[in-house]
Amino acid sequence: MKKQLEREEREREKAFELEKIRLEKETEVQRIQSEHDLKVAQMHYGNGELEAEPDENGGQGDIRRVGSRPIAMKALKLPPFNEDKDDLDGYLTRFERACAAFEVKQEHWSMQLARLLQGKSLEVYQRLSDADVGKYDVLKAQLLKRFRLTEGGYRKKFKLSKLEVGETPDQFVDRLKRYLDKWREMAGHKDNYDDLKEMVIRDQYFLSCDKSLQTFLKEKGKLNLKDMCKALNDYYDAHGYPTDNREH
Repeated sequence: MKKQLEREEREREKAFELEKIRLEKETEVQRIQSEHDLKVAQMHYGNGELEAEPDENGGQGDIRRVGSRPIAMKALKLPPFNEDKDDLDGYLTRFERACAAFEVKQEHWSMQLARLLQGKSLEVYQRLSDADVGKYDVLKAQLLKRFRLTEGGYRKKFKLSKLEVGETPDQFVDRLKRYLDKWREMAGHKDNYDDLKEMVIRDQYFLSCDKSLQTFLKEKGKLNLKDMCKALNDYYDAHGYPTDNREH
């Protein structure tokens, strides 16, 4: 009986120590996050004096500016973006839906997203100019570019994606639709049949070209189908049309 009581006491002490360690780690994580939020706010709003209001537990809560420009803004409760695990496109979609659901003003979206960035994605935010640091569309475009989610990136995702583990066919189809929409948007086409048809034909024609022609077209920038045909006609006029060297 005595040994059992001693064992139970040791187990309680062990549980207490583990809980203490957990709380200490949680507090440290909150401290690091608060410092990160302050740093982001300073980048976002300039060098004005900033302070963090204490929350109900005595920690740091909302960040606001001392003086003429107060910031009354709750941080979205989303996990930070992990570039090794998260799909950026899916993460941004989730972020935008959360902002809409919680009625976050779009002028605050850039800073809200910055509080969730780390590593290479945070570097993208840090490199924005003072004029662009508050523009969510600019930050989003730079993030997509940094992680190669451009026209070519979405095209590749659309054509090469496969059903993932744990994904249902319906979810896979929705993901393909999203990739196609993003590919279309990045290519500068409207959401209608004629524009989509032109995009597919232009892409197929591009794939039929040899590497030198593909490089030539890439150097021309974004071209619609008509302009691409004109550029190719000019190229063939200058270099000659391809010949059929196959044996008969």
